[in-house]
Amino acid sequence: MKRLGREYEKLEALNLFSLLPVDHELAIRDQSRKTSFLAQIDAGLDRALKSESTLHGIRVQTMFQLMVANFDKVRLIKQEDAGECYYGSDERLQVPDFKVVTAHGQLLLIETKNHYRTDPLTPFSMREADLHALSGYSSLLHIPLKFAVYWANWNTWTLNDPSVLKCDGQRARMDFGEAISASEMADLGDFMIGTKYPLVLRIPAATDKPRSISPEGEVQISTAGLEFYCAGERLEDDLEKSIAFYLMMCGKWEMSSPGAGLDEDGRPTGILYTFDPSEIHSGQGFEIMALRRNVTGPKRA
Repeated sequence: MKRLGREYEKLEALNLFSLLPVDHELAIRDQSRKTSFLAQIDAGLDRALKSESTLHGIRVQTMFQLMVANFDKVRLIKQEDAGECYYGSDERLQVPDFKVVTAHGQLLLIETKNHYRTDPLTPFSMREADLHALSGYSSLLHIPLKFAVYWANWNTWTLNDPSVLKCDGQRARMDFGEAISASEMADLGDFMIGTKYPLVLRIPAATDKPRSISPEGEVQISTAGLEFYCAGERLEDDLEKSIAFYLMMCGKWEMSSPGAGLDEDGRPTGILYTFDPSEIHSGQGFEIMALRRNVTGPKRA
């Protein structure tokens, strides 16, 4: 996705200059007006840098924007909560963070939220008044509202409709299980990776060259290529093998200690690396694999 460039240091500075309260009897080029503006900016930035909640909020908002900009099911993402806004309703309105256009032409308003608690099972909550204010803006524009919540303890994003939140008159809440089961992140192009298990990498030994295994278990072989297995089935397709290798190297499944197959003479036939999920959900037949951060996906050669 391409970034629509603007002269931020020029245009945004001028926009902010026109928004902040000043003595409007002063000409726009009056040096004292500029001095007053810079003093307000300095004080406001100082307050922001001292506010942990503000910094975390901006960080998560930026993280969401950059993540979505790399999804293949999003055609446009734009900051919505910027600039002046006038409205004639008596009810309080709150502007969501982003406007998004999906690949299917669906228009969404998305409010980002950061959720971190010492107890990772603590439900996400927000003020019910804020929920109504955001919903009021959404209704006025006739654009669906969604909440993108970053569950920091789980390093996971969910995208949820406001209907998932349960209100008690003061707070609106949802727990992680409710959020993940009703998440609509796939609509933006975000997917979870699931596969059968175990994943096995076998390095076969060249049988026409010396092979040995010491009493301490040290294997000496000459390798003869790589073999990949998933749930006991050998993979033959090059792309499937590339995906399996990527998941082994970049996934968070546990790797067992290397093992060696032996022939009838006690010589090693190869080395095995086995990768298994840490938790097994009975009857499912596959497990979700989380990936380590800062990795890129496999590509067909």
